[in-house]
Amino acid sequence: MGARDPGTDGLDVDPDAVTAPLPLPLPPQAPARRPSSLVPGVIVAAAVLAVFAAALAWHATGGRWQIISTPSMGTAAPVGSVVLTRPDPSPAIGDILTFQPPSTERARSVTHRVVAVEPGPRGTGIKTRGDINGGVDPWVLHAPDLTGRVVLVLPGLGWLVRALPALIAGIVLLWWATRRWLPWLWAVPTRVLGLSLLLAATSLVLKPFVGTTTLASHADAGGAHLTLVSTGVLPTRITADTGGELDLVSGQVGLLTMPRPPQANGNVLTSGVHMPWWLWIVMTAFWLLPMIYGLVAARRHPLVEESGPADRGPPPPLDPDTDPGPSDPAPDRGRGGGTTFLGMTLALVLTVLPDPTFAAFTARVANTANTTTANPYFTCLGATAGFGTNYIAWPLDDATVTNGATARSLTGGATGTYTGIFNPATSKPCPRDPGRAVTLAPTLLAPSSIVTTNTTASASTTVFSLVLWFRTGTTTGGRLLGWSSSRTPGLLSDLGGFDRHLYMTNSGQLVFGVYPNAYKTVTSPGSYNDDAWHLAVATLSPAGMVLYVDGAQVAADPATTTAQGGTTRTGWWRVGEGSLTGWASSPTTTAWSGSLYDAAVLTSALTPAQVAQLYRSGT
Repeated sequence: MGARDPGTDGLDVDPDAVTAPLPLPLPPQAPARRPSSLVPGVIVAAAVLAVFAAALAWHATGGRWQIISTPSMGTAAPVGSVVLTRPDPSPAIGDILTFQPPSTERARSVTHRVVAVEPGPRGTGIKTRGDINGGVDPWVLHAPDLTGRVVLVLPGLGWLVRALPALIAGIVLLWWATRRWLPWLWAVPTRVLGLSLLLAATSLVLKPFVGTTTLASHADAGGAHLTLVSTGVLPTRITADTGGELDLVSGQVGLLTMPRPPQANGNVLTSGVHMPWWLWIVMTAFWLLPMIYGLVAARRHPLVEESGPADRGPPPPLDPDTDPGPSDPAPDRGRGGGTTFLGMTLALVLTVLPDPTFAAFTARVANTANTTTANPYFTCLGATAGFGTNYIAWPLDDATVTNGATARSLTGGATGTYTGIFNPATSKPCPRDPGRAVTLAPTLLAPSSIVTTNTTASASTTVFSLVLWFRTGTTTGGRLLGWSSSRTPGLLSDLGGFDRHLYMTNSGQLVFGVYPNAYKTVTSPGSYNDDAWHLAVATLSPAGMVLYVDGAQVAADPATTTAQGGTTRTGWWRVGEGSLTGWASSPTTTAWSGSLYDAAVLTSALTPAQVAQLYRSGT
């Protein structure tokens, strides 16, 4: 028997055979690590918590915030604005306050501007008014009624706050449903479509972008007139089918004048966005958000993330006994979804917080339209144009007011000609009117006046209204507005007659005079050369002579119902100058010095209510 090799443990081994080592098993290759979805969720939750903490701190220190829901504050706080308030025990005139009216309707919150602060038996009383309202609010406020003074207005933010509950609830439901029941390839397009529909539906319900409210309407020989205010956040253009258009920004009030329709069914108005190019870019980016999400999500497709760089080389051979082979990647169901859901839930709680401690913190402001004292006109020029036909209606807000320039007509009637020295006024009586006033600066040899451009004299009338805003500190008086037999300024030009005029004495009193073969005048008890804006209105009709100042009657003569020449004489209307020889309390000069605005002679006698409306339209 041959020798045994003890290393073979009794086995016969061929010494010439080459034995190859068995291959070692390769360690399993870990899949490419996908970016964690935890980080975005943490960022969202942290941001919401920060906002929530800041809101709680603001409330704890007395601050409040409200959403403006009606347009009574105009451009100062348009519809959809968020206003932040702080307690203020001594508000001043011009401040904007949020308060609860002293009535049984304590749940209603109002935001209006302070127009008067007066002492009273209960302490300091505060009167308020909305910027586009025609009258002062019918209450007097005291310290317990006040929520706070508005310190910051955030236009448009209120629309987002109102939309957040629906948006957050819809997004949470959409993400939860697609993650639970749909594979990735179906989840992303479903989310894009769902987000688009959610944004569209929210916009359709709330209408935050374009909106208008009609404040007043009237018609006259010049056409139909609508006073409108914009309640949307975007610049808007309103167009009438019969012609006429009006551009408004958020909170702005404007007058749309259009020809009367040929049929009785009225004018058809259309409104649409009218934005500058840069705002179109911003809005386009907003509406592309669903598509942007789809593009970002596509880059995070599991197959794309796990494939790695192209030069990684072929994957190692698969062991058919242990590797099940490729399969459809499942949607990422990592831990980040719970954190994102938490952030969205906190944001939802922030917008609909039910705790009564925060009732004022989440209150909605109802800026009342004050319908019991509302004014149908919200600009001086709109009121003047709305009270019917006229002989003249000059805004006196022209860009060029040099000698010989044309004074435009508000209603398309007779224009005027500036004669003398004029300057742009430093202020105007009507803050909602777009133009400016004009200042007359006469000299001894060159009086300043505006006279009708037409060379043919107009017939006189025994029913009319003189309307004029003025401001002066003069102590030498002068004629503000009147009827003359000549177009040419000067003492000798009116030898043929002059009456139907409104003039100021040296002491600053106003006088309204006519001459039915005798001097007939009514004089204001008070003086108005106090360098403040005032509205003068004088009317002649079968009811007599009436003089109004700042919306209230100050003098009258019911026995005088006609003027010089009745309706048979002809002449011209002149503003700022004219002879006053022989008239009561005749002033030192005939050329009046000061600022004027909105001069008009109407063909009807305004009623006391109309005069009050005219005055409120400018204050």
